[in-house]
Amino acid sequence: MDRKLGWIRQFHKPESPDAPLLLIFPHAGAGASAYRTLSKASSANFNVLVFQYPGRQDRAGEPALPTLSDIAAGAFAEFQSSEHNRRVPIHTFGHSMGAVVSFEFARLAEAAGLDVHQLTVSSAVAPCNIADKPALPTDDDAVLAHMGALEGTNSTVMGNLDVMRMALPVMKGDYQAFNAYQCADGAKVAARIHSIGGDQDPMITMRDLYGWAQHTDALEVTLFDGGHFFLNSQTEALAELLVANSASASSPQR
Repeated sequence: MDRKLGWIRQFHKPESPDAPLLLIFPHAGAGASAYRTLSKASSANFNVLVFQYPGRQDRAGEPALPTLSDIAAGAFAEFQSSEHNRRVPIHTFGHSMGAVVSFEFARLAEAAGLDVHQLTVSSAVAPCNIADKPALPTDDDAVLAHMGALEGTNSTVMGNLDVMRMALPVMKGDYQAFNAYQCADGAKVAARIHSIGGDQDPMITMRDLYGWAQHTDALEVTLFDGGHFFLNSQTEALAELLVANSASASSPQR
């Protein structure tokens, strides 16, 4: 009999049972395990959960979902009914495609009355501006080229075409879901948003990062050294930023 593993992965236990939640939304093509290092670095201050989207890793036998909104809805439905929904403050981190998924998740959570304190969105175009950008590629060679341009894998993997091609079905499914996404007019969250990126990102500009101001009344923007995947070499600094965000979002000025 098939065993349904579900959406939520917890790699590290929090130091305190009352720790705020940090919900992590992976980027296109990634599974939850890609964020194990960030989970470890953040678990001293958060109860860290990483979402596992269908169609990859231990959910490879499940069909991918057609849009980012569907991914967010699936993640929220399982979270809402889980033991982790304990009415503690919620913080989210989403990288690239995952930032948009986290935004739609936060909208659902706020509509359900959950306490979303802050979204940290990384290397991502604001949802309202996605329609103005060129669609992501979906044919094999173009997807491979795009993956390379984004520095989405390490140099060892990038040098192995066979390994890269094994990742193509997941990437193509995620790119199709991204292209199918439609942002609702006037979509906003009550929570603060911290938009972060790499100062050498070949795809995401400062204007893209500031575009998230359309979705909140409280935006902060921070640049890190590095490219689109700056977080791979800045894990500790990112974890420190998330802790600072938590303290800021809990301040009386919120």
